[in-house]
Amino acid sequence: MKKILLSFLIVLVLLWSWGTVFAQSRGKGKKAGQLVSHPPGWKQGKKQGWKTEFPPGWKSWDNAKRQQWKHGLERAKNAVRKQTETRLNAALRALEMAARKGTPLHHAEEMAKTGLERGLGPFDFEPLGKFVVERVRAGLKGENLAKAIHQEINARRQERKRLREEMKEKIRQRQQERKKLHQKMKEKKELGKLRKGKSLDKGGEEQENGRGKHSRPHPKEGKDKGSRKKNEGPKKGRRS
Repeated sequence: MKKILLSFLIVLVLLWSWGTVFAQSRGKGKKAGQLVSHPPGWKQGKKQGWKTEFPPGWKSWDNAKRQQWKHGLERAKNAVRKQTETRLNAALRALEMAARKGTPLHHAEEMAKTGLERGLGPFDFEPLGKFVVERVRAGLKGENLAKAIHQEINARRQERKRLREEMKEKIRQRQQERKKLHQKMKEKKELGKLRKGKSLDKGGEEQENGRGKHSRPHPKEGKDKGSRKKNEGPKKGRRS
């Protein structure tokens, strides 16, 4: 009898629990009696993102273009992975070096994590680790050491930002110089064409207006003059 009552109580508890879950699952924007499968507002508005795992226009691409895109995607992923691994390995080396030389582990860990978060490069971590070791040997501890680590990381971050800006400025100046050189070459080429056109026009005018002042006579013209003089003969003298 006790077992029957216990079973009956268990069934009642299960029914009550299921009813509570079903009631809580009912929300706005759905019909009564349906379980919620999407969050409110799911069917409203335009959904963002790709409908497939390939970029738009994939169906119209030929096989060569598809293979080129796939190889480019793998190359980009490997480049990001390599850069990330390089920075991570540099941070881990700095962490281990600082810890082995007496830096408390939580400070060494914070140094590596903060450096990665602030975007330090792989060549920044080794001098950062040496800086932390020097401060530890100088007697810095606790909050003072943590403050010095953050200040050094921020200083190195600002230095990297300054170097990037200088590099961008140099690239911009080089582009402007190349643009000016290209413009000068273009103007010089146009000037050469203009001079050539003027010389051709001048030559045509000389041909139309006759020979120049110091130009030689044509061989045929010389022969014609000689033959005319020969045919005319000697001039007659005056009559007395």
